[in-house]
Amino acid sequence: MNNMHHFHGNNGYQRNPLDIQQLAVFDEAISHYSQSEQRRRRLIYLRDAAQQLKTGKAMLKGFGWFMIPFAIIPIFWPFFIFAWYMRKKAGSMMNTQLQNALEYWGIHEVEIDAYVSSHDSMDSDAMIPGL
Repeated sequence: MNNMHHFHGNNGYQRNPLDIQQLAVFDEAISHYSQSEQRRRRLIYLRDAAQQLKTGKAMLKGFGWFMIPFAIIPIFWPFFIFAWYMRKKAGSMMNTQLQNALEYWGIHEVEIDAYVSSHDSMDSDAMIPGL
């Protein structure tokens, strides 16, 4: 199951697990399994990726809370506006990447919902619509 973790490049940079190229590499790594086992592993991979995206969103939100004390100083206000915009943009991008991964593998959200709810309920932040 070590093929299910995210791949690292030669320079130690962790690539985006939902990048189409990473999905293709993952497909190649699991190609020797049966179709049902490949689908199960894809569901696990997407569940893991959704959990990482949820963690990333929580970190962005936490950073915003950390910066609140600086809000009393007007010179920081342009920075806060920029940070808020970038947080919204990053969240939107994360959701789009997950939707693209679902489409790439032909997996419907309901399948992830059923798989996740039968194993655990990790998606309290609605990263996967319907959970």
